[in-house]
Amino acid sequence: MSTTVNSSNNSSETAKSLGLKIISVIGLTLFAGFYANSWQRSLTEYAQQQAETTVATSTTDTAPIVANTSTSKSTVIASTSAVSPVVDTTQSVSSVNTVPAETAPIETEVTMAVPETQAAPKITNSNTLEKLSSILYNQIDKAWQQYPTFSENLAYRVTMNSAGMIAKYEHINKAASEYIAETPLAKLTNSSTTDANKPTAEFLVLLTPNGVLQVNQWVAE
Repeated sequence: MSTTVNSSNNSSETAKSLGLKIISVIGLTLFAGFYANSWQRSLTEYAQQQAETTVATSTTDTAPIVANTSTSKSTVIASTSAVSPVVDTTQSVSSVNTVPAETAPIETEVTMAVPETQAAPKITNSNTLEKLSSILYNQIDKAWQQYPTFSENLAYRVTMNSAGMIAKYEHINKAASEYIAETPLAKLTNSSTTDANKPTAEFLVLLTPNGVLQVNQWVAE
C-alpha cells in the first residue's frame, strides 16, 4: 500500500517539472525573437540615418559654378570655399560663402593712322590740254598700223604728263582689255615718267572697228 502511493506522487511531480520546463523554453524563445526583431529594427534605422547624412554632406560640399560667356568678355563666378555640413554658429555669415565681385572688362581702343594719299595735280590750262591732246592723237595714229579685227569700240583712259609722254593707261570696256595687243598703247607708255608731284592730264581714247581714232579730254563723273 505504501509503495503505490509513492509511485503516484513521483509521477505527479515529474509531470509538473516537465510542464515548467516546457513553459520556460517557450518564454525564452519568445523573448529571444522579440529581442532579435528590436535589434534588427534599430540597425535599419541607423543605416537610414547614415545614408541621409551622406547625401546631405555631398550636396553641401558641391560649390556652385556659374559661367557667362560672350564675344566681349568672359566671367566665371565660383564659391571660394565649400560649406561644411556642420557650421559654427559663432562664425560670421559673410565668411561662409563668399562670391568675388565681378571684374569690369578692360576695353582698349586702338586707332591706326592711315596716311592720306595725295592725288597728283591736274593740268587745267585749256591751251596745254589742247596741245597734249594733239600730241597724243599723233602718237597713236602714227603707231597704229594693224588692221582692226575687233567688232566694237575700244575705250581707254590715258594719262599724259606735261612733257607729252604717256605715263599710263587703263581699259574702260572688256573689248579694250582683250584686244590691247592690236593697239600701240603698250609700246608708247613709259611708266618711268610717272611722278605724283608733277601735274598730269587724262584723255579718253577710242579706237573703232573702222580704223577711226578719237581723242577727247577725260571728263570726271
